Amino acid sequence: MTGAEAGPGRFLPLVFAPERGFFMAARKRCFASVPALRRFEPGVLCELFKRFPEYLAECGVTLPDAPDESNLNYQTLLDLCMGKGLPEELDDLFFHVTQLGNHEGWERILEEARMLGRKLSFPTKDRTYPSLAARAWLHDWPKNRDLLESAHARAQMHSRSSYVYYAPMSDHRARYKTPTAAALADFRKAMSKYFEGETGRGTSVLSYDFEYEIWFLVKYPGQVERHAAIADDGTATSHKFKPEEYDAVVYHKTYGDLRMNTNRVKEHKRYRIDFARLLLDQANAFHPKEKMVTLDPLLGNCMELFTCRDVPELTAIEPTEVSYSILSMPVGWMTWTADTEHSLFDYLRRIGRFLPEDAHSVRRAKFRYRLRGRDHWERLTVHAGTALNYSRDGDSVVLENWLRRRRFIRNGLGPCAGAA
Repeated sequence: MTGAEAGPGRFLPLVFAPERGFFMAARKRCFASVPALRRFEPGVLCELFKRFPEYLAECGVTLPDAPDESNLNYQTLLDLCMGKGLPEELDDLFFHVTQLGNHEGWERILEEARMLGRKLSFPTKDRTYPSLAARAWLHDWPKNRDLLESAHARAQMHSRSSYVYYAPMSDHRARYKTPTAAALADFRKAMSKYFEGETGRGTSVLSYDFEYEIWFLVKYPGQVERHAAIADDGTATSHKFKPEEYDAVVYHKTYGDLRMNTNRVKEHKRYRIDFARLLLDQANAFHPKEKMVTLDPLLGNCMELFTCRDVPELTAIEPTEVSYSILSMPVGWMTWTADTEHSLFDYLRRIGRFLPEDAHSVRRAKFRYRLRGRDHWERLTVHAGTALNYSRDGDSVVLENWLRRRRFIRNGLGPCAGAA
């Protein structure tokens, strides 16, 4: 099984993080200790619970009107967090605050609010990050109830470091229509039935529509796992649960292809067909085996490949290794590798090419690159075939743009006007 088939970029479930004070193995996705709950401002914490008055009434809990650390019973709040009847939305809310309650998470929330055209106009000075994340959810109620989930989902998608590409069988781009809310609701139901059967919860599909691409994050319950744990009193316990899994699927409206990052290879066929129906009203729109990733542009004069004028986020990219074959020895492969402090770019610059004239195929190439605002080099490896693997999560959007423009990713239909 290849890395792509095994699920490149898989996110493993978080089990225990004592430094942050929460426990995830039982999938009670919230802060699970009194010290951790104290990271919230008392007023913010109570306001979260007051958005679920039925749950408070069911548990017989009354919260103070002017809460502070002296009149707030944190053990009672902890029991509410860990209660079996915890509302699904509140459970999800604490999970997202757990994930986004730090400096990086707060930056993600601000960016998501900006992209959605929402203003988070409340004081932020001297507030803890969990309180800031909670306030973002509460702000301008109920407008921002989806903000934390959206920010977390977008971070999950853009952190993916590997994608398998599926070429279009023919030009269906004119058939593309942005999915309506009703179409997405039906699609979510179909995905829920596929992953969970007729009943159950835990499956959702989030969409992000950009100018040139539309992104989808599919969240679903994974296979049952069991983890050992130690309770506060030292008692050994075990927890059986289904971890959350995430798959990312992207349709490129300009080039008409589909790419995906999944935890299991069996979902590829399902997504190829179902997303084709959703977006193009056509079941068989994407080729299951055609190879989209090629290194042929490295054959011949290739100096212009390494300019960055049209990819402003990229300040430099240079070849460091190439594995190729030549006509006189078609059954063997040769590899040229630069030393660790240099690249092959100087040699390329002198003669305009760095492969022999009788080189006829390239199967692997490595590059070093720098993004705007970074002083150090990162690494990129490209194999001819159907999958791309990025060594640094989060850079895939910029690199994918460069790879498309240089035709390392085949664009069989050709770009439309204004292609990214």
